[in-house]
Amino acid sequence: MFVSDPLAKPTEFSGLFSGRLDFTVNKMDMDLNMILFERTAGGEYIRLCSPTYEMRASYARDRVHRHLLKAGERQELSFRSERMTSRQLQQGSRLVMVLGINKRPDREINYGTGNDVSEESIDDGKTPVKIRWHNDSYVEIPIRR
Repeated sequence: MFVSDPLAKPTEFSGLFSGRLDFTVNKMDMDLNMILFERTAGGEYIRLCSPTYEMRASYARDRVHRHLLKAGERQELSFRSERMTSRQLQQGSRLVMVLGINKRPDREINYGTGNDVSEESIDDGKTPVKIRWHNDSYVEIPIRR
C-alpha cells in the first residue's frame, strides 16, 4: 500500500496516474491490480478509479510481445493507467494506492511459470509468490495547479 502525506490544500487530480514499481519476485510473471482511493481527513475511503487497474507484468512494457520477469532479481516495471480520473481532493485527505496480486476466482490465474497462462494449472502454484517491494517504487498523480 502506498499512502501519501495529507494534502495541505484542496487539489485537483485530473488525468492518468502512472508510476514505477521496483521489486524482486520469485516468479517469471504475475498479474497485478491497483486501486486508488482518497482517504479523507475523517477516514472515509472514496474510490478514484473503477474498474480496478489490472496488468500482466510480462506485457507491461509491450502489449504485443511478452517479456518475462527475472525470478529472484531486482527489477523495475513502469505502468500507466488506462482510464482518466478527475476529482477535487479535499484538504487533509491522503491518496492511498492498494497494490496486489490478482487471485480472483472469476479470472484466469497466472501462477508465474512463464508458460502460457491458459495452460497453467493449480500444480504450477505450489510455490507461493513472494514479492519484495523496494523503496524506489513510486506513483505519479496528475495534479492540476
